[in-house]
Amino acid sequence: MDAVTPSAEGRAASRLLAQKTELAHAVTEAMYAERPELLERYGETGRARCLEDLHFTLEHLVPAVDLGDASMFAGYVRWLDALLRARGVPTRDVLRSLELVEREVRARFPDDEADAVAPYVRAGIEVVT
Repeated sequence: MDAVTPSAEGRAASRLLAQKTELAHAVTEAMYAERPELLERYGETGRARCLEDLHFTLEHLVPAVDLGDASMFAGYVRWLDALLRARGVPTRDVLRSLELVEREVRARFPDDEADAVAPYVRAGIEVVT
């Protein structure tokens, strides 16, 4: 019996799960480095919430990629955007965090896995643009 080789999506989902903490930290640091005014506006509490939100985002991205269901992730992003807007966080911050997730995945994952993740992240971006 031949072993089944996991798909790029399956490998990417596993890598996302394994690296979610590192990815969440990298994206949070990149956002705050790009926009120092975020620290002034939201303080350290805001940075901690950003990190927490990114953990949740990655936790929702993993099953969407693994199951091949971009609408699952898009639905989460739609909900997250509405929640954060109600708390005074603009959609542009949600969009930028997703762009940075894609950038970090591209930098850290093999090309085939990064290519597998990209459509799911873009589905999230498209739902709030």
